[in-house]
Amino acid sequence: MQIKFGLVTYNNDLDCFDLDQNSYQIELNDEETKEYKALKSSDLDLYHWLKESDSFLKYIKEEVYQGNENKNFAICDINDISYARFYFFKVTSSDRHYAYFKKLFNIHEELDWQDREDVGEEILQYLSTKRKELILELG
Repeated sequence: MQIKFGLVTYNNDLDCFDLDQNSYQIELNDEETKEYKALKSSDLDLYHWLKESDSFLKYIKEEVYQGNENKNFAICDINDISYARFYFFKVTSSDRHYAYFKKLFNIHEELDWQDREDVGEEILQYLSTKRKELILELG
């Protein structure tokens, strides 16, 4: 089975992500295919599984970022699952992104009048930590 994935690169100095415009493919063996199918319904479990995959890291080092020691990057897409909201969330992002992160970070809006900006800022605080977990470092 082949999976398609996209990447973002991380700039330490600016603390920001840039979208890698390329799309990549990697071939999974039978065991990896079983693991992928078992994890694909849980997006973060799938992310961490691919992030820790030796064959994925080897592919990145040899084919994608060859000769780029100390390159920081993160997975942006795995097949039809997108992680872009983790890297590009803004206070003005859409309601579905707010709903996703409120559920993920267990944020409860106690008051109907609570400002969306306040919730967005709270999400950004949680994301500043979560993003660090998602970054892969070649070295």
